[in-house]
Amino acid sequence: MKKLINKYNYNASDSAEIRLAKSMILIIASFCCICGVIWGGFFYYFLGFGLTSALPFLFVFLVFPAILLSHYLSNYRILVHLQLISITCIPCLIQWSLGSVHDSGFILTWCFLGPLGALVYLNEKYAIFWMFVFIFMVVISVIFVPKFSEDAFLITEGFRLSLYLMNVITPFVLIFIAGRYFYNGLIAQRKKNLLLLESTKEKNIRIQKSLEREKELGQLKTSFVAVASHQFRTPLAVIQSNTELLEMLNGMDVKQAPEKYKKITNRIAVSISAMTALMDDVLMHGKLTAGQVTYTPENIDLVGFCSQLVEEFNTVQLDGRKLDFKIDGESYQVNLDPKLLTHSFSNLISNAFKYSVGKENPELRIHFKPTEVVLSVQDYGLGIPEEEQLHLFEPFFRADNVTEIQGTGLGLSIAKEYVEVNKGKIAATSVLGEGSCFAITFKR
Repeated sequence: MKKLINKYNYNASDSAEIRLAKSMILIIASFCCICGVIWGGFFYYFLGFGLTSALPFLFVFLVFPAILLSHYLSNYRILVHLQLISITCIPCLIQWSLGSVHDSGFILTWCFLGPLGALVYLNEKYAIFWMFVFIFMVVISVIFVPKFSEDAFLITEGFRLSLYLMNVITPFVLIFIAGRYFYNGLIAQRKKNLLLLESTKEKNIRIQKSLEREKELGQLKTSFVAVASHQFRTPLAVIQSNTELLEMLNGMDVKQAPEKYKKITNRIAVSISAMTALMDDVLMHGKLTAGQVTYTPENIDLVGFCSQLVEEFNTVQLDGRKLDFKIDGESYQVNLDPKLLTHSFSNLISNAFKYSVGKENPELRIHFKPTEVVLSVQDYGLGIPEEEQLHLFEPFFRADNVTEIQGTGLGLSIAKEYVEVNKGKIAATSVLGEGSCFAITFKR
């Protein structure tokens, strides 16, 4: 039966509601045909061959071909209309063949399936029409009691009781079966709709993320153009002016001292280094954003690691200042990636020196706690305006009070990304004019 239903209502262009309606009308029509055969045999057994026993078979001869015809013509409404006409009129004719409502066992109950089916499969207008037909048939049957045959005289009390049971129970069983199938169809459709809704929500979220990502990339491109045009201008101007100076010196008849050439080439080299540093930061940020940075943790002695870092920075510092190193708590090893850690602290320590020229020494502090270790870099320089601290770790962001100091605005963003790849957290506190502190926390 299930295969027949699937074959009957298969049409790629049908919606789920149409397929459900096709399945229901096929079930109802098939059930009614079976009941027609049973009724015809029942009447023939008790009443013999006559009008009453022939009418149920007439129902079968009308409805069963309609099932096949509607399938091959791909128009299930043929079956709907013929089913409504047959289920409304033929029980009424059986009623009039038997005589009174009492003698027929209230077979008119079947006629109510007409307006009910019209309401389900057609529309309210059809349902009202068939409801008036049903009422008209009931009124005619009750008031005028038409008799088309003498079969009523053959009815016994037991036969009448059987008719009552069959005519009251069977239609409601049919309604229950159709309603149950309809309910299961609605539940299945509801589940599909929920899955579709969830899928749509997920797609919308992905689209929203993609749009936000595109917007972020657009902002990054704009920021990069602004920063690059500003940061490249000075080194390029230096390179150009010193190149012209070299050409001028080479064009002079008097041979120049090597020291002059050395100064010029040093200025060019410094400018090239600045441009290279900018491009390195941009490329590094691109790798971090694309997730191309590897994470290889190992047990690190943080005290030894930081001591070496402090020594390297103090060696190259030219203004007489140095990086102070302080330790709190009992030291222990931590499982971290040393390369990522070096990149993070190199950016933070470079910034600490860069933005505190002429101030007291910056500090690197390690605080060993029972469950975590906090490494902080403190400077006593310019500080960061409070209203700009929310954007501190955004790519290419530079506070208003440091625009005259050379920088790309990528250092803190890169440091933060490295810390997060290393499974840590970074936080910043700053007071304008007093300095800034960047604290990195790792679990033990």
